[in-house]
Amino acid sequence: MAIDRRHAAVGVLVGVLLALGVALSPAAAIDRFRTVLSSPWFPVVLVGLYLLRPLLAWPITALSVLVGYRYGLVVGVPIALSGAVFTSLIPYAAARYFDTGAGWLGRAEAGSERFFAATGGLRGVIAARLAPTPAEPVSIAAGMGRVPVPAFAAGTVVGEFPWTVAAVLAGVSMHRLALSGVETIDPLLVAGGFLAALLLLSGPAYRLLRERRRGNASTAD
Repeated sequence: MAIDRRHAAVGVLVGVLLALGVALSPAAAIDRFRTVLSSPWFPVVLVGLYLLRPLLAWPITALSVLVGYRYGLVVGVPIALSGAVFTSLIPYAAARYFDTGAGWLGRAEAGSERFFAATGGLRGVIAARLAPTPAEPVSIAAGMGRVPVPAFAAGTVVGEFPWTVAAVLAGVSMHRLALSGVETIDPLLVAGGFLAALLLLSGPAYRLLRERRRGNASTAD
């Protein structure tokens, strides 16, 4: 079976970026940039890290920890939430305006459109962000599903809010940066995110199930 060169190239690129993300872990990068945290150049470095983060598949919370360490809770939370939206818009825009065509990318786009059509753009993004899922798949799915930019941005802010506050607080409480402060997630927060996502999606799921039952009943008649 012939392989679409464009799809193959995308697959290779994703593989390379994932390998780089593993090799250049957030903890390693933070260790290298430790001296920059107190530098006046830190805002520039932070913007650069937010730009690179989607390419390296780093968690958004890793950068939120840095923000909390440098700016504290009150100033850090708005900055970290703005950074979360900014860094998420990069894969979102790429997915929204990329011509997927047929194949597995086309099927992924169709699936994303069905999901957000059932949940609504805002609700779907909030639920996906609250659930402890990687940031990039959510952003890409929202782009493929043609979620409007305002709904995507608002959903990212609301859905990332608890994760951002937790990460900023971790940064605030750290007297010295350590690996555990960047990569450890409170199990209670994970469970709470799952529960909140399930509650948000319960209504659309019930409506979808009811519509399918009605369709099956009318077909049987």
